[in-house]
Amino acid sequence: MRSSTAEKYEFRHSLQQKEKAFREVEDLLIDQFETLPRQLKIAANYILNEPTEVAWCSMRELARRAGVSHSTMMRLVHWIGFDKYEEVQSRYQTAIDRVGKSVDGAVQSGAQVDIDGFNALFSAQATRLTEGLELPKPFAEAARILAEAPQVYCLGLRSQYAVAHQFNYALSHFHNSTVLIDREIGLKTGGALEDSGPADALLAISTAPYARLTVEIAREAASHGVTIVAITDDRLSPLVRLARVSILVRPVKRFYFQSITPTLAAAEILAGLVAQRLNARARGSAELAGPLGG
Repeated sequence: MRSSTAEKYEFRHSLQQKEKAFREVEDLLIDQFETLPRQLKIAANYILNEPTEVAWCSMRELARRAGVSHSTMMRLVHWIGFDKYEEVQSRYQTAIDRVGKSVDGAVQSGAQVDIDGFNALFSAQATRLTEGLELPKPFAEAARILAEAPQVYCLGLRSQYAVAHQFNYALSHFHNSTVLIDREIGLKTGGALEDSGPADALLAISTAPYARLTVEIAREAASHGVTIVAITDDRLSPLVRLARVSILVRPVKRFYFQSITPTLAAAEILAGLVAQRLNARARGSAELAGPLGG
């Protein structure tokens, strides 16, 4: 009889393979985005932002929703190297089917989620960040940058202000110098970044529709040489172009409001990794100083 551990490993490996196939399409669209003609850009942007619709809509319906012609959508499919729309769609269907399952296998509809599905879907959004599917390099590199910076600025406006506030609060327990930038500070001439420099870091958090002031402050930080870490929702996000490293999350889009659960989960995981690095460094310093002090 197969062990539950082996079954979990095989299930996770299968999910990773499905995720990889889905990401290959996104990577092709993003890598070639700037070279696309205008109409193809419109189609590509819609596909990147509405993966659920790619999974379940016919090509004609998808083109209608994107505001382009059927032939434009077909040209885009050929442009990125596929013969048929169904080849692209099948990759999205396997990935969306995966994302729509909670940890215990409860399936949530891609088209509509009822009240009873809220907790399962929110939980799935947070869990996918820790399943080994999205955690490794961006989180590790972001944690290194923030742990090494003498001053860390935390920025998030509108709904993401709560996420920035929580990250700043968590970080303040183990980092010597953190600054939470709110709208009032951000609007002041010079603002909180007046004394910033190349050694410092900024965590900028924003999801579509991106807060203009967040982007402007991030640009100001970049002009000071500040290293930017972004938590955002799209590789075409204006923050990605400014950031040294970007952590991408996928907000729930089928509710009456925009959930901050995915960005909050990402921010708290990141805070934990920064704390781990700083604690390890402190232990190392104590061990090094111990014999000398004795």
